[in-house]
Amino acid sequence: MTIARYYDEAKNPDGGHLPGVALRDLTEEEFSALPDWLQRSVDALPFYRRTKPVDSSKPKPEKE
Repeated sequence: MTIARYYDEAKNPDGGHLPGVALRDLTEEEFSALPDWLQRSVDALPFYRRTKPVDSSKPKPEKE
């Protein structure tokens, strides 16, 4: 299962949504099944992104 769009709940404090689009990560299959106009709408929202968000709870490696 490949993720097409990652959902970031922290960037959606008001719980905004698009009808027919889940408020969670979207698989490639789910995203490609959406009409083109809805795919563009998902991409315009700040709480969906194409790349996996960095987990800020993990310590960053120290530079040498």
